[in-house]
This record gives sequence, structure tokens and C-alpha cells, in this order.
Amino acid sequence: MSSGLFLAAKNSRHLGLSIVVFVSALAGLLVTACSEESSPTESVQTEDQAVVHTYTVRGRIVSLPDPAHPASELSIHHEAIDDFKNMADESAPMGSMTMPFPPGAGVSLDGLAVGDAVEFVFRVQWKPTYEMGATSITKLPAETKLSFE
Repeated sequence: MSSGLFLAAKNSRHLGLSIVVFVSALAGLLVTACSEESSPTESVQTEDQAVVHTYTVRGRIVSLPDPAHPASELSIHHEAIDDFKNMADESAPMGSMTMPFPPGAGVSLDGLAVGDAVEFVFRVQWKPTYEMGATSITKLPAETKLSFE
């Protein structure tokens, strides 16, 4: 009987050690999974939320808003946007063209001039109402080659 108790105690120690190793491994996996950054979702659509897409694009400034003329716009001739999505959230590649990009709140155009090469981020919201505008803009080096094909 005492040898049976010894064997049970020995097996329970191994079982306990196995549980400790398993729990430690599981905790390590959870910490790793929680610390990895997830990729942002490009679009979101539900019945009560907007459909929003954000694009980072390069282009050349065609016109800047004139404070003396409230209807004037920031216009940029941008490179093609291959991953553009339409209102139905379907792929709709957009060729290079000149478009107005209203600067969003806090977006500074200081130091920018017509002809400057820029990289800008713009946001398009299709639903529930249409909104579009630049959320940031950065001047690129003068020698930056842009492709308007």
C-alpha cells in the first residue's frame, strides 16, 4: 500500500509540473498575442456607422486656398490610387487626376506652394453622408519623381 501511495504522489507531482508548464506556456502565448499590433481596418460599414476609407497618396499642388476667396480650394494632381473603394465598398481604382482636397481641422498649409510635391493622407466617408478631406499633408523633396501615367 505504501508503494501505491508513493507512486500516486510521484505521478501527482508530474501532473502538477505538467500543469505548471502548460499554464506558463499558455500565459506566454496570451501575452504575445495581446502585445502584437493589429492592422487597422480600411473600411467599416454597419447600419449605424459610416463607411470610411483612408488613403496615403503623393501628388503636386495645383492650387492653394486663398483666404480672400472663400470658394478657392486646395487642389492636388495626385498619382493613381489602385486600392480606391467606391460607395459600395468595391474596388474602383482611380487614375491620376487633379482633385480638390479640403484641408481638415488642424491641417497646416504653411510653407507649401503651387508646384510642390507632397504626400498627403485623405479620408473619404461615403455613408451616412459624404465627406472627404485631407487629414495631413507633408512637403516632399523638390527632386521627388511623381508618376502621373
